[in-house]
Amino acid sequence: MNSGIQLIYTVKDIMNKDFLKIKASSRVSMALDNMLNLEKNEMLLVDDNNNLVGVFTKNDLYKLKDEYSTFYEVLEKKIVQKPITITQEKSIIVARNTMVKNNIKRLPILDKDEKVVGLIHLHNLNDEFYKNVEELYTLQDNILENMHEAVCITNSKGVIIYWNKSSEELYGVNRKDILGKKIYDVFPNALITKVLKNPRKITNVNNEPYPGKTVILSAVPIYNSKNKLLAVVSTDRDVTEVISLSKELMKEKKKVEFFESAYKKEIASNYSFSSIIGKSSKVIENISIAKKVAPTSASVLVTGESGTGKEVFAKSIHKASGRTGNFVPINCSAIPENLFESELFGYVGGTFTGSLKEGKIGKFEFANNGTLFLDEIGDMPLSMQAKFLRVLQDGMIYRIGSQKGIKVNCRIVAATNRNLPNMIKEGKFREDLFYRFAVVQIELPPLRERREDIKDFINLFINQVSCQEDIKINSVENSVYNALSAYEWEGNIRELKNVVERMVVLSTDGKVTLDSVPKHIIEDIRDIKEGSSHKYDLNERVKNTEKKIIKEVMKITKGNKKKAAEILRIKRSTLYYKLKQYDFIE
Repeated sequence: MNSGIQLIYTVKDIMNKDFLKIKASSRVSMALDNMLNLEKNEMLLVDDNNNLVGVFTKNDLYKLKDEYSTFYEVLEKKIVQKPITITQEKSIIVARNTMVKNNIKRLPILDKDEKVVGLIHLHNLNDEFYKNVEELYTLQDNILENMHEAVCITNSKGVIIYWNKSSEELYGVNRKDILGKKIYDVFPNALITKVLKNPRKITNVNNEPYPGKTVILSAVPIYNSKNKLLAVVSTDRDVTEVISLSKELMKEKKKVEFFESAYKKEIASNYSFSSIIGKSSKVIENISIAKKVAPTSASVLVTGESGTGKEVFAKSIHKASGRTGNFVPINCSAIPENLFESELFGYVGGTFTGSLKEGKIGKFEFANNGTLFLDEIGDMPLSMQAKFLRVLQDGMIYRIGSQKGIKVNCRIVAATNRNLPNMIKEGKFREDLFYRFAVVQIELPPLRERREDIKDFINLFINQVSCQEDIKINSVENSVYNALSAYEWEGNIRELKNVVERMVVLSTDGKVTLDSVPKHIIEDIRDIKEGSSHKYDLNERVKNTEKKIIKEVMKITKGNKKKAAEILRIKRSTLYYKLKQYDFIE
């Protein structure tokens, strides 16, 4: 196919403007001297009105006779043939084909007034150049012809020079019936016409060429290297099917929303919170509250000592909520104050030194339609608390460096081991933010208040570590359960898990024995037992406490008595006395 798009590449772009033009009334001898002096291979002969009448070449010299006075006599003798010409708007492909067809090596170029303005030689269009251009045109045609969009191209005068296959199918007009016509004669309201009058890019304009057909139009001006308008290209995308499908999807969306709502209620009522272990009444009560609040959008505040499983509860609430988004945890105590805002809200590229060029999405956006878990909420800087409150009120976040708001829908679950009411009194935490977080509050008991659950935790962690480390455990002595159940567990469940991991790794022949239990736990249990018979004996309790503290400080100082005495704020002689009293052998 030879499409009109080739007209954009014209002979005007490569024609030679430095040519010899002689009036046919000129004397032959003078013209020949001029031709030879200028080292030209041809002369273009024009009449008195500057119209081209012939082309005289060096090969015509041998045909001349002395009696010829002017070139009019040469023309009368038909020594010079009638010139074959081409207009400057024609493509270079047409120019080459014209020269090959007529067996000529040069081709005069005429303007719209048919005055000669240039000359093009066949050697300017050598085989390599022609091959490259032809491949370029073929590539263009293949691309444009296989586009789903309807493509129309006009020259700067509004004449249609390209009309692809998709255009034929969309508008029912054959290319042979439209090429060469003015666009406004065929389509009076065409977008191309607007661009021709005011050259600027216009995109995504809705149009309905006839009832039931919806098209998105775009048009863009094309310029040459000298910023002169060459053409206008329009692309028309048929979105009728997409619009129809969108309407169907809206209907289905309403159905999905109905079933999704029912699904949330169903999963929330049946979700067993199996990841949470607990037999105590307090834990069972907390699970019941969590199951009820899970399918709602209410914020939840989970409180309790460090290591009591606050994140486990938060994950269970998220899983039971039926929310489709991510569970995104963020530890407020681990983020430097100057990075807090960028972590939560994100930023646009190049906002500050060290920022990523492409920008960064914030945790709020990442948790959209999901759950944002804020651990250690008591460590959130006061400067951020006001901004956070605004997000909870408006449901809108702004990336740093952007004025464009982003709507977010994420459930907030916060957690802390600190006393927020006391922090409010001290002016370290906003009261209004506290009530936003604590719509529903769940307080987790420490492990020492739910000793009946310790054995189940031990078995759970043994199974987890065994699988992870590929260590098979065949038996656990009852004395291990008894010892670990009697310990105080200041670090709660997290501390218990670390101890169990140590016992599994150090086990022998697949057995976990009392020897696997860390010595400090055994000694603390012994101290507790020794003190139990003197429960209300103040001297005995003080003695046990003193013994425990001295032992701990000696461990910290690695037996350095001078340092230990300084830490304990007692004389070194007193420390020696205490060490001897409590049978500490160094």
